[in-house]
Amino acid sequence: MPETSGQRKRMLLISTRIFWPLYDGHRILLYNYCRGLYDHYHYDIYMYSFPEYGQNGYEKDKPYFIKEIFEARHPGYPEKIGNMIRHSLAGGKRWSFQSSLYYSKYNEKRIKELIGSIKPDAIMVDLDRLSRYSAALKDFSGLKTIFMEDALSKRYLRQIRAVSNDSGICGRYEGFLPKWFNRIINSRLLRNFILKEESKRLKTEEREAAENFDALIYVNKFETEDMNKRSGRHNAYTVTMGADCDYLGEEIKIEKLPNTLSYVGNMTVATNADSVRMIMDKIIPLIPGRPVIHFIGAVPDLLREEYRDNPQCVFEGTVSDIRKYVKRTEVVLCPIAYGTGVKTKTIEAMAMSMPVVTNYLGVDGLSAEVGKDLLMSDDFAEMARMVEELLHDEKKRQELGKNGREYVKSCHRWEDIFKVFGEIGF
Repeated sequence: MPETSGQRKRMLLISTRIFWPLYDGHRILLYNYCRGLYDHYHYDIYMYSFPEYGQNGYEKDKPYFIKEIFEARHPGYPEKIGNMIRHSLAGGKRWSFQSSLYYSKYNEKRIKELIGSIKPDAIMVDLDRLSRYSAALKDFSGLKTIFMEDALSKRYLRQIRAVSNDSGICGRYEGFLPKWFNRIINSRLLRNFILKEESKRLKTEEREAAENFDALIYVNKFETEDMNKRSGRHNAYTVTMGADCDYLGEEIKIEKLPNTLSYVGNMTVATNADSVRMIMDKIIPLIPGRPVIHFIGAVPDLLREEYRDNPQCVFEGTVSDIRKYVKRTEVVLCPIAYGTGVKTKTIEAMAMSMPVVTNYLGVDGLSAEVGKDLLMSDDFAEMARMVEELLHDEKKRQELGKNGREYVKSCHRWEDIFKVFGEIGF
C-alpha cells in the first residue's frame, strides 16, 4: 500500500456492483481506476454500490483504497414495474429498461444525503444504467464523470446478429427477477425486440449523458471518437484497459499440456457464453488433431450441460490464479461473439506471453499489429487453420507470445493509462 501524505480529496463512486473479487473486465477496470485515483491523484474513495445477486461478505476483502462502502437498495418489484410503465413504456423520453430496473426514489434521496455528508470533490457514476441518478447531482458543483465503459447501444445490435445468441439478456440482474419473467423475456422473438428497443433508448441516453456529466469515460478510442462526434461536446475520454505486466508475466514453472487451447471469461455473461458456443460449434470441429480447449471462469450449469459429452471441452470454473491454467495450454483462442469496448482476455493473454488467435472484435480498440503481436480472422476456417499451425510450430508460438507481451508493456501499463485522469480534471 502506498504511503499517503498531505491534503487528500474525496470521490463518491455510485456503482452497479461491488467490484471484487476480480473475475471480469468491468471489475478489473473499476478496481484499477479507483487504485489510480487513490495512489496518483490522492482521492479517498467512498462507494454507494448495488451488491450483485448473492454477493455478501465483501467488507473483509475491501481494497486499501476504498474508504467506506454504503449499500444501495435494489428497487422492489412494484417500483420496477412502475418504472417500466411510467418511464420505459409511456412518456416522451423513454428510459432504457435497465435504467428503470436500477432507479428508485430511495436511492436518489440517499445519494443526495451522502453528497451532503461526504462533501466529495468528484463523483463517478458507473455505467449508463445509473445515469438517471444525475438528477441527484444537479446541485453538485464538483467534477461529475460517468464510466460508460463501452457503447452498449452498439453491443445489443451485435448481440441480435450473433452466431449463437442462446443466452439470456438480463445478465447479472437475472437473479433479482422472477423465473417466469426471465423465461418470457428470453424467448427469441421477444428478446430480439427488447434488444432493438434497448439499443435505441441507450443511444439517446448516451447522448444525454454527454450533456449531464462533465466527462464520459470509454475504454475504446473509436467509441470515444464516435461519442464526441455524436454529442458535439468533446467531453468523452479514453481510459483503456491495462494489465499488471509484472504479475501476469511472472515466470511460473508449469508443464505444458500438448494440443491444448484456453479461453478466459465469466461464462455467466451472455457474450462469453455465446463465444463459447461459437468456438465449440463453429471453430473446434474444423481443427484437425482434436485439440482440447479449457474454459477458465465461472460457468452456468446450462452451458456446462450443453457440452457435457464433448471430450474436447473442459470447464475449469472459477480459479484462484488464471496464470497457472492459461500458461499450461499452448494457444489462447479468444474470438468474441459480439460486444464493444476492449477485451481484457486479449490483453492479459498477451501480457502472459501467450500466442493469441482472435477475431476483429477481440482486437477492436487495440493498436496491436496483426500477424506480429497476435493472429486475427473473422473466417472460422482460417481461424482453425491458424490454431492448427501454431499447435505444430513452437517457434511461432514463442515469437507471437514475445511480441504480444512487448506490445502490452508499451501500450497498456496502468501507470501510463492513469495520466488521462489528469486531462479529465481529477
